[in-house]
Amino acid sequence: MIKVVLCGARGRMGRRLLELIGESADLALAAAVERPGHPELGLELAAGIHLGEDLATALAGADCLLDFSLPAGLAGRLAACRQARVAYVGGITGLGDDDARHLDDAAADIAVVWAPNMSRGVFVLRRLVAEAARLLPSYHAEIFEIHHAGKADSPSGTALALAEEVARAREGAEAVYGRQGRRRQDEIGLASARGGDVVGEHQVMFLGGGEQLLLTHRATSRDHFCRGALAAVRFAARSGPGRYTMNDVFGGEPQA
Repeated sequence: MIKVVLCGARGRMGRRLLELIGESADLALAAAVERPGHPELGLELAAGIHLGEDLATALAGADCLLDFSLPAGLAGRLAACRQARVAYVGGITGLGDDDARHLDDAAADIAVVWAPNMSRGVFVLRRLVAEAARLLPSYHAEIFEIHHAGKADSPSGTALALAEEVARAREGAEAVYGRQGRRRQDEIGLASARGGDVVGEHQVMFLGGGEQLLLTHRATSRDHFCRGALAAVRFAARSGPGRYTMNDVFGGEPQA
């Protein structure tokens, strides 16, 4: 049985993850944590499991920390995982360069899996986008994404990851968010919309003279994100120290 500590347990993803962990035959909730001062601290979320704020205590005896909280405090959470020798799986978005370095540093001691989107469908979309960008080098690449009104970061982490796939295939290509004026040939356009309760949609457009290729991923529930995250937990719990991606989790080819 893999013992999981869930950080961000009262968020949109956290609530559903609690349910799926409870239904799993090979995962057990070891603890659930939220930020200090959260109004639901002390709430019983499962038999004998109360929402807490002390991560170091929560990690004692655990196998993996599953983090769907916020970028703030990431360095401290990773340090706690390293101290406890507990694997880290993170799906938080809006990370900066310092956060990426913290993930790399932690991977020296523990298994680290981080991805802005953990669904199998987006994993496949990234592979398709990379191939299309390579095979259609002269086509204009544009990326559009829409999410619910409460999403904090824009553009989404998934949109940025899709732009990276295009850029890897096209040397010198640069992502442009909020374009003003005329388009340059080597741009990768990024546009966002926010509203209502949209779970998430990403469309990557390759626009050529006389034809258009549109690749779309539309999420209708959060379950596919959650199931991908739990697959990452299973992978991380049995892996040695290192920095891993969803390519590793789903058995794809390693990314460049």
